[in-house]
Amino acid sequence: MSEVDLDVVETQLAQAYTRALQPAAREHIHAALLELDAEVPKGLAECPSCGRVGLPERVREHDC
Repeated sequence: MSEVDLDVVETQLAQAYTRALQPAAREHIHAALLELDAEVPKGLAECPSCGRVGLPERVREHDC
């Protein structure tokens, strides 16, 4: 069995979170990101205005 690249998983989840249209989907993706972060602390950022979670450069550039 091959190893999973958790950085790739985290990036894909962060991108999915920013593109999810349904609130329920965003909640599930956010929960997955939190679980992943609990396993492997990484540098995701959360927008202080709207709570969006993602890669720091994406959070800085998004429109709330």
